[in-house]
Amino acid sequence: AAQLQAEEEARLAAEAVVQAQVEEQESLEITQKDDLAKSMFALTEKTKVSKEEQDALLIRLNEVVLIKDKDLKDLKEENDLSEQGIYLEPKPFKSLSAENRELEAIKSDLDATIAKRNETISELENLYNQRIKKGSNKNDETSQYYLETIQTLKSEQAQSERTRASLVSTLETINVATEIERKRRIKRALYDNEKDRYLKDKATLDRIRENTPLSSEPLKAEDFNFGEEQSSNVQILKGIQNVDNGYYMIIAVHENVSDRDEFLEKVVSAGQSNINFFYDVNSSKYFIYYQKFDYVEEAMSALQTKGNKPYNGKMSVVKIED
Repeated sequence: AAQLQAEEEARLAAEAVVQAQVEEQESLEITQKDDLAKSMFALTEKTKVSKEEQDALLIRLNEVVLIKDKDLKDLKEENDLSEQGIYLEPKPFKSLSAENRELEAIKSDLDATIAKRNETISELENLYNQRIKKGSNKNDETSQYYLETIQTLKSEQAQSERTRASLVSTLETINVATEIERKRRIKRALYDNEKDRYLKDKATLDRIRENTPLSSEPLKAEDFNFGEEQSSNVQILKGIQNVDNGYYMIIAVHENVSDRDEFLEKVVSAGQSNINFFYDVNSSKYFIYYQKFDYVEEAMSALQTKGNKPYNGKMSVVKIED
């Protein structure tokens, strides 16, 4: 029984080989019926190779889309949780230049492959039309085979180009959303930095107020470093954190923290313990004051009656508004 089964399998295999040879011969008779048909066959085989290259590049482009979409979702989750007070170890920013170079290379190769394959299909269609013009029957098997092949190839190309356009469009959408999330993350980091700065500055101010003794000798104006010279006009600052809107009597402006602290210590030692300051992130400067008013008339009146305190020599008015 086993021998009979083996003989039957061998017979079927032999028949399959013969059938394949017959079909191959029939195919050759159709696809390579004449010289033009042979040229068309060669172009058809060429499109098969370029289709594989094209599909491989589309897969790579899709992989880039998936990676960038995952990065976007991770970044958005990090930002969302951060705003809820839940801290995640931030993922490092990737090298955008390296990513973009790789992406542009894929897109360039894909565009070139699509264009080249379109040219091959056009050549194939031109040969088909030449063959018909030379008298070949539109309805013979060879003509029908290549007409259907051309239509199939065009349909494939249209689908590939739609896929490419869709992936590129998705990438553009992801890039816009990613840039928004990156700015959101940076803004959050700046907020955290400003919050840390404010807490440290407040601690320093409290320490100076509490621990600086009164000077045993009267201080003079020349003992004070007033920092940057201020305008005699009312200066307007916007976006200042941790202070209310209003008119501030500024007595010194410093960019350097050590200069700021030295000035604060001298003012306290001169008897003014109500000293305070705010930080302007736009100019990276500290504005030191001890009086604040709601109305400009009050501020200008205080400026006119500032007296002869040694730390008041460079007094100016700054308005803080939203």
